[in-house]
Amino acid sequence: MKCCFVPIFFGLVSFLSACQLTQSGPPSLRRQQYTFGGATRCDSASNTGVDVSVSYLLLEDDTEGTRKINDSLHLIAVGSLTGWLDSTTVATNPDAKTNLNKAASLFALDYEAVRKDMGSLSGCWQLETRVDTVHSSAKALTVKVETYAYTGGAHPNSGLSFYTFDRKTGRMLTLDDMVDDTTALLGLVEQAFRQQQKIKPNANLEEEGYFLREGHFFLPDNVGTTRNGLIFYYNPYEIAAYAVGPVQVTIPYEKLNGILREQWL
Repeated sequence: MKCCFVPIFFGLVSFLSACQLTQSGPPSLRRQQYTFGGATRCDSASNTGVDVSVSYLLLEDDTEGTRKINDSLHLIAVGSLTGWLDSTTVATNPDAKTNLNKAASLFALDYEAVRKDMGSLSGCWQLETRVDTVHSSAKALTVKVETYAYTGGAHPNSGLSFYTFDRKTGRMLTLDDMVDDTTALLGLVEQAFRQQQKIKPNANLEEEGYFLREGHFFLPDNVGTTRNGLIFYYNPYEIAAYAVGPVQVTIPYEKLNGILREQWL
């Protein structure tokens, strides 16, 4: 009896250890790559056509939470293309909401339509998306989605978005899910913002050239978890002119006691 107990005991310990590692360690990931290969893809010789590239990640764990996160990551990747299409075009082509190739093909059709209307276009249209992990804990996963687009004009457009997921349920988390006191958080972020931008505490931000909503400082749409704290990211034009570039503020976790919900500290 004793001899049988020993291997069973150590087998159980190994199993529990493996489960703990899977839940608390970084997830296993596999990268997905899509490149548009249609007839209107960019021709470097004539400098015409479209260039579409989407690189994103999927989690390899086989859990319900992982499956929901993967579904969201795929839709986010496709959405980075459909966001550049006319809403009517997307509505009449609903499969473009879930199919990368269909979305890219519609983007190419838009290019051809504009080129026909204008007679010619100088340069290829480009649309690139890359999804990477920012931070993973036992409970949450934050990814960043970087986009670059050029569809003519003085300069290309670029942007970055953060998405945070509950690793157990797969649900996409909002700031209200993670924070108890958004008023106190707003004050912390504004203080850090002013220090980082070298603006005096009593200076008027609008007079300093920053864009405010109804004259009040605001939290950005893009918030994520990092190893050191919560990150707040303002894209170009969101709070300042394009020339200023993006503005990134990180609030350390030790300053978030009583503000961040306990389960996310």
